[in-house]
Amino acid sequence: MGQTVLSIQDISKSYGVVQALDNVSFSVSKGEIHTLLGENGAGKSTLIRILSGETPPDSGVLEIDGKKFTSLNPNLSRHLGISVVHQELTIFGNMMVYENIFPRQLPDNQKEKLIRKKDIIARVNDNMKKFGLDINPLEKMNDLRLANQQMVEIIRALSENAQIVLLDEPTSGLNTQETDLLMNILKQLRDRGYTIIYISHRISEVMQISDQITILRDGKHIDTISNNENLTETELISLMVGRDFSSGIYSVKNTKLPEDTPTLLDVRSFSKKNVIKDTSFSVRKGEVLGVFGLEGSGTYELSKMLFGLQGIDTGEILFEGTKIENLTPINMISHKIVYLNNNRKDAGIFFDMSIADNFATPRINDLSPHGFLNYQNISEHAMQYIRQFSIMLGSIYDKPSSLSGGNQQKLLLSICLGIKPKLIIVNEPTRGIDVGAKSEILKFLAGLTQQDVTILCFSSDLPELITLSDRIMVMNSGKISGILEQGEISEKNVMKLATVGSTHKGLTNGKPDIVE
Repeated sequence: MGQTVLSIQDISKSYGVVQALDNVSFSVSKGEIHTLLGENGAGKSTLIRILSGETPPDSGVLEIDGKKFTSLNPNLSRHLGISVVHQELTIFGNMMVYENIFPRQLPDNQKEKLIRKKDIIARVNDNMKKFGLDINPLEKMNDLRLANQQMVEIIRALSENAQIVLLDEPTSGLNTQETDLLMNILKQLRDRGYTIIYISHRISEVMQISDQITILRDGKHIDTISNNENLTETELISLMVGRDFSSGIYSVKNTKLPEDTPTLLDVRSFSKKNVIKDTSFSVRKGEVLGVFGLEGSGTYELSKMLFGLQGIDTGEILFEGTKIENLTPINMISHKIVYLNNNRKDAGIFFDMSIADNFATPRINDLSPHGFLNYQNISEHAMQYIRQFSIMLGSIYDKPSSLSGGNQQKLLLSICLGIKPKLIIVNEPTRGIDVGAKSEILKFLAGLTQQDVTILCFSSDLPELITLSDRIMVMNSGKISGILEQGEISEKNVMKLATVGSTHKGLTNGKPDIVE
């Protein structure tokens, strides 16, 4: 073990009757990647807020570089070299990349009192090159992919002279290729002496990147273990959830739809310049069609086009055999088609409204006829989904920000189900949630198909996609490189299509050589 840079000593924090942290103690060494592992509600986010100075602990001591503190504030935390990259990104979307990286900093020559744009851009370019990133400093943040927005936040943290970087679910919206790039960047940072405190629910990723792993459960410190202790993924999950998880949550789907299952959705010749090229496919009633692709494949853009959130140059959609004339979200919803967004902060949840009002939004006219809010109907409607999803909350009249990430995702899915959809387009349905909550949502999505709900699932989590899907459509460079049927679905076959495409020598008719 190296020099201790951070010591957390008997930290406790409660919110009313909820004990978020209960006498938590552990230490972090300089120049290591230290992962916090635990279910939603285990206390990870509360600990991050305490370290960033957003909230004070009720008791305990933080020792940073040998100096002891009973609490921090944001300015003091930054002064001590602590910087946070939150799961829900804190960006200035209408500003440029370089403006996001240096929002608080004056130039090195303080006497000038002028920020020289060209000097700042040069510094941004230098930082990008250090980590092999190709991001234009003059591009608007809203125009960047989620992965690149995440990278900009990390560069901003480093530009503020951070020595301890807290990363909360940094790969939750990234695909395999983007995740690998981030893993390499974090290893470079560790080798340069930075300390990384890392939160992730992706167990394989945790085992790949961590030097030390601290496990929290129900606000308590369970154990801190070295990653060289040869623990298996299953053993780590069991420590995290406090019960046997030997069966895991992933499997290969083995139930087949009847041969005569009718087509529900027929997408014909979708194209958009530089994004999607002549894409056609169909989805059968009650099917889960998974969609996978690496960066630049066009999957994210396609998901938005299908719901009318992004325009197309050519193409059409037939739903239940009838052409949808106007591809807009309102029109799609009128056809009982809904879209679950991959970023619940930006779209899907109304954070200024109560949890009950969020549940009621899609059906407000039914629940409150004659223009008057019927709180009894709204409450009963909310409680139906709270029981169905086992959503943990204080009161239905609290704000969604009071919920853990997993419970926010359950709320988002409940909102989508409010209109009783025939087709759900889901984009990263389990983003940023723990193994237990992920298992519940995967089972629930699978159960929806028994109620004749059809699911078109876009996900960068390949094991999740394999578990859910009847078929998997793989995209490469804006085109469909293949559609894998049951019996052909495996991680190797999906990745082969995603990386080499349908024109590779090893592929025939858009399908890979099947790996048994």
